[in-house]
Amino acid sequence: MSEEYIQHFERLKEAVRNKAEERLSIRKEFADWSVADIQDFRVDLEACCKSSVSEKWFYTHLKNTNDKLPRIDVLNLLSEYAGFKNWDAFIFEAPAEVKRSRFGPWLAVFGGVIAAAIGVSMWLGNRDSTPVLTFIDAYTQEPVDANSLTFTSTVGKRLQYSKGRIEADSVVVDGAYYKEKKVGIVSNKDTLTVTLFPDDYALMLNFFSRSITEDFEKRRAQLLSAIHPDAKIFQSHPELSGIELLNREEFIYRLTLPINQLRNLDIQDIVYKDEKIYRLRFTQNTDEDE
Repeated sequence: MSEEYIQHFERLKEAVRNKAEERLSIRKEFADWSVADIQDFRVDLEACCKSSVSEKWFYTHLKNTNDKLPRIDVLNLLSEYAGFKNWDAFIFEAPAEVKRSRFGPWLAVFGGVIAAAIGVSMWLGNRDSTPVLTFIDAYTQEPVDANSLTFTSTVGKRLQYSKGRIEADSVVVDGAYYKEKKVGIVSNKDTLTVTLFPDDYALMLNFFSRSITEDFEKRRAQLLSAIHPDAKIFQSHPELSGIELLNREEFIYRLTLPINQLRNLDIQDIVYKDEKIYRLRFTQNTDEDE
């Protein structure tokens, strides 16, 4: 794929990020987006364009650097979200980089010096008041990717996690595969390591959807003990712009069939009642968007 088209895609990514900032108030680079930010974007993309991309695709093509150009239908989808008819229209209509004047290099150097000075000043100020947060798994002692977590205030307001810091006195940390934890942010520390405990039921569902068993009755009994009788279970279908509601029996039946209908689950949210799964939202991870 020519370098020219890769550059066009980089410009499209910036146009998509600007549109997401306008519509969703996500004022961060793609690399700093959390799981909740990605989910909000996928839902908004689906609402605007009647189609979406998978979380895996987002990590591959937007959150990380990739020299492989996506499929044309996905390029058309993102171009439509950015306000253009399709990918060809974006290439033709979107303004290219403005040609630099002969003063450009000097202005760039001067601007860089000013920006660096401001950045150092801000960093020094933040270093004394807000520690860098890191996260580890309580059992494996391995680092936990902050992008897989969500951060809210004690009253439920979404908090921004940027460059390892959160501007708040306390934060509620949660994740699809980790238990919720309230953390007080101590201002006199440079680094604060937060230990997170895995959500065993979420991991169990993930494992069941990716493994084969011959003891279906045992697996069914384990699921019955883990899921509340009145549970409501939502399966998201991004490719169909919809969501399906299942009760406990329907979910267990599909998950324990000899030919598993619910393979490769990605848990999005779990709510508990009486120590059992009371609300569950998930999607199935496919490779269709690669």
